[in-house]
This record gives sequence, C-alpha cells and structure tokens, in this order.
Amino acid sequence: MNFILENWYIIVAAVCVVAAIIFAVVRFSKLSGEQKYETVRGWLLQAVILAEQEYGSGTGKMKLSVVYDQCCKTLPWIAKVLSFEVFSEYVDKALEEAKAILRGNEAIAALAETMIQDGR
Repeated sequence: MNFILENWYIIVAAVCVVAAIIFAVVRFSKLSGEQKYETVRGWLLQAVILAEQEYGSGTGKMKLSVVYDQCCKTLPWIAKVLSFEVFSEYVDKALEEAKAILRGNEAIAALAETMIQDGR
C-alpha cells in the first residue's frame, strides 16, 4: 500500500500513456481502408519532402533507405504489411508529388528547409 501512495504519480502517468496508445490504435483501426491509406500517404509525403530537401537529387537509394528506416520506427506495422518493393513504389509516387509541391510552393520548401536545420 505504501508503494502505491509513494508512487501514485508514476502509476497515473503510466495508465495515461497506455490509454493514449490504446486510443490511437482503436481510432486508427476504425478508419476505412482509404482513410488509412491517406494517413500513411500524408506521413510518407512529409518524410519524402524532408529527405529530398536534406539529401537533394542523385541520392535516391540513400533517401529511400532513410525514409524506410523512419517509417519502420514510426509505423512498425508497415514493414509487416508491405513488401519493400511496394513501399519503394509508394515512395516514388510520393517523390513525384513532393517535387511538384516544392517547385510550386516556395513557402513549403522554406518550411522544409527550416525543419531540417532545426533537426526535426
């Protein structure tokens, strides 16, 4: 009983973290297939834009590797669901979209550059 009284704040924090994780998983699982795809596509587009800004052109395999590593850390289930070849195709599509966005919107290009400099 003393353990609970002395460490109540740690117990409450742990319960909150577990509840937040469960809430996120349940919320994501209730999305339709199209909504899940759009969520992952949006994350992938952001990762590709940052990789493109950081590494530039001519470094495709390195950018693909960096984005795949980030994806496996952020969304570990992706590696279990998608093969690397399919993931690579999604990255290629996202890269085409990212290049169009960066060419057409200087504000996004500047924001990506700022995020890279800040270490995000």
